[in-house]
Amino acid sequence: NNRGSEIIKYISDGKTKKLAGTAYEDIEECYYDIVGAIEYVISLGYDEIYLQGHSLGSTKLVYTYNQLIKENSNILSKIKGIILLSLVDIPGIVKLGTTPEYLKIAEEKENNNELMEVMPIQSFIHPMSVKNYLKYTKYNKNIDFAKYDEKDNDFTELNNIKCPLFMRWGNKNEMIKQDAKELAEFLNSKITNNSKDISYIDGADHGYHGK
Repeated sequence: NNRGSEIIKYISDGKTKKLAGTAYEDIEECYYDIVGAIEYVISLGYDEIYLQGHSLGSTKLVYTYNQLIKENSNILSKIKGIILLSLVDIPGIVKLGTTPEYLKIAEEKENNNELMEVMPIQSFIHPMSVKNYLKYTKYNKNIDFAKYDEKDNDFTELNNIKCPLFMRWGNKNEMIKQDAKELAEFLNSKITNNSKDISYIDGADHGYHGK
């Protein structure tokens, strides 16, 4: 649970409020939330940490893990497993449901310094600020690693994960364009981790209701 929890919410430092939630967060700031939580549990004496993300949370985990690699962080030795539930191609999904018209609107608002304005309701499946819309459609280099449509993709960021890796999707109303079974087979052929468990849950939807 971090500053991306819920669609729109207030967070506070005890003095001032600011808008947060999925509609407003800077996804790359997830690093501070996740690392802060890890450092806290380490301070309590835990030394075996398993990180689980769902949907956008899975994107956050892969991004944060790769940042820790770049820093050669000693936290990595404490992470004993990564669980990614419904890792989806977020930039691809946003682009799939949008049109050049909405990107033009976002760029005009960016030029007018209106990044905290909310995009038109038709631009995505839930409310999203201009800032986040541009993050997913234009400035997405650091989070655009679940490119399941690219058969020659080497999935560098996922292959950088050296601890045991567990991945699942549902095959009912899931937020993937591919058949879940075919996607699992494809990634099993691409991910080189010797301790991987990549599959799907038959009958599960994106929220795994009843599963």
